[in-house]
Amino acid sequence: MTEEDRLLAALEQVRRDKHQPWRYISFTFLNGIAQGVGFALGTTIVLGIVIYFLTIILAKLVNFPVLGYYFGEISRIIDAYIQHAPKVR
Repeated sequence: MTEEDRLLAALEQVRRDKHQPWRYISFTFLNGIAQGVGFALGTTIVLGIVIYFLTIILAKLVNFPVLGYYFGEISRIIDAYIQHAPKVR
C-alpha cells in the first residue's frame, strides 16, 4: 500500500458525513455564510481605515472652500434650470 493510498484511506475514515449528506450540506452552507460575513466585515474595516486616512490627507492638501464655491455654483445652475425649465407632466 503506497503512501497515497494510506492517505486516501485515512481521509475516508475521517469523513463522518459519508452517509449523512444533509450534515455535509449544512456544514458547507454555514461555512459559506461565515466566509461571507468575514469578507464583508474585513472589507468594511479595511475600507473604513483607508477612507479615514484619505480624508485626513485630503483635508491637508485641498482647500475645501474652493470646492464649496464650485458646488454652490452647480447648485445655483441647477436651481435656475429648474425654475426656467418647461413643466413636464
